[in-house]
Amino acid sequence: MRLLSRLLALATLAPILVWLGALGLTLILAGPLGCRIDEGSSHPCVIAGHDLGETAYSLGMISAWGLFFLAPISFTAGLLWGLTTLLRRPRG
Repeated sequence: MRLLSRLLALATLAPILVWLGALGLTLILAGPLGCRIDEGSSHPCVIAGHDLGETAYSLGMISAWGLFFLAPISFTAGLLWGLTTLLRRPRG
């Protein structure tokens, strides 16, 4: 039961952390590094001789729309995590 609780905790927190990481990287690429990021198309984003335009575009899409897909997964896993925690408590 402890393994299940840990897996559900991971399933609850991991999607949010992935979204926050993508959001943070997008803000860094668009802010101090000066890359142009929008939802229409990818734009060249050359950093240290490497074009990160496609990566920046993907991170921007995850930042903008990822929460719509990740939040239900995280919410459902959180509900199951809470339910298993309640059922695991000793009764009486």
